Amino acid sequence: MAFNTRIFAYRGIIQMPLVLPKQFSSDSIFQLIQPYEWSAVLSVSGSAISSAADTTHSQVQILRVEVPDGQTVRYEINPPNRTGGAVSAGNTSPSQSGYQQYFFQPGWTISLVDASSFP
Repeated sequence: MAFNTRIFAYRGIIQMPLVLPKQFSSDSIFQLIQPYEWSAVLSVSGSAISSAADTTHSQVQILRVEVPDGQTVRYEINPPNRTGGAVSAGNTSPSQSGYQQYFFQPGWTISLVDASSFP
């Protein structure tokens, strides 16, 4: 059974400014730079490898992957110069469920497969 996974590409993160001079600030707060550069919906299944690439936006630095509740994917992030070439997601790939952010650059690809298809 296939399910949709949403992908969002961002320029990076930005530090939130202090808005009150007496505001407690023991640490900094950062958030994704909005709006995102591009997005995609990938149909993930156990039989077909889904992948997305960014070849047009030179500002992309972060990829946010949103896996639906109750689902898990195995993933591979492939820079163009990865030793041995691009790797398709499979049984030995890392897994993810929920929301996660990854370092990502233009020309890179991400490969996803349904983790439940592997024993």
